[in-house]
Amino acid sequence: MHNAVNLGWDEIDLGGLLAKRYNVPVHIANDSQAAALAEFTFKGNGASPNLIVIKMSRGIGAGIVLDRRLYHGDGFGAGELGHVVFVDDGEPCRCGHRGCLETLAGSEYIVRTAQAIARSGVDCALSRFAAAPEEIDIEAVSAAVAAGDRALGAHIAEVGRHVGRALAGMVGMLNVRRIVLAGSVAGFGRALLDPIRQEIGRRSLPSLAEATTVETTTLGNDIVLLGAAALILNGELGLP
Repeated sequence: MHNAVNLGWDEIDLGGLLAKRYNVPVHIANDSQAAALAEFTFKGNGASPNLIVIKMSRGIGAGIVLDRRLYHGDGFGAGELGHVVFVDDGEPCRCGHRGCLETLAGSEYIVRTAQAIARSGVDCALSRFAAAPEEIDIEAVSAAVAAGDRALGAHIAEVGRHVGRALAGMVGMLNVRRIVLAGSVAGFGRALLDPIRQEIGRRSLPSLAEATTVETTTLGNDIVLLGAAALILNGELGLP
């Protein structure tokens, strides 16, 4: 791994640096790839050799497993879904573009919009879960949506539609039938899943969309840690 946009790393040979310092084998994967390894290893049940995991938190990325192997791409950049531009002249993104998916569906955008709703004076459930707008976090927004807040529910539905547009393209290109959402944004559950599924149905071939399941992970907050363990099991012990 040489580049990490959200960490501000550029041309850093992380694997080489760690191997030299600690004199141990080093295996590198980003959080989305690790999440995909975890889901495939511990929850795959051998049902399919293919899987896509969308890790949605501050950043958005896809971990892609094809034929039981993690797909990295030619330059280790496969799955950089969050830095595909969806809105021309949209909000600036850390990658240097404007209007990337991450600026429309990442946790920072969700929280920032929720804070603006709270400051607007619109009656909403956020006051029950955060004492002041600046104290609102993704968990407070999730709780308010679960409590039935309409404005926030509409906000999350919009996020889901943006993500669904992105996933419709992946369904059409890869025809991977199982897509799993992970990360803090995945905690919105059906409020996020339903618009995602609807957009996939609207924007991809019906026969492919109907055969595709979109669900949230049951591995919880440990999914990336479990993925790191799976990476070592595979890389050092050769376990599938």
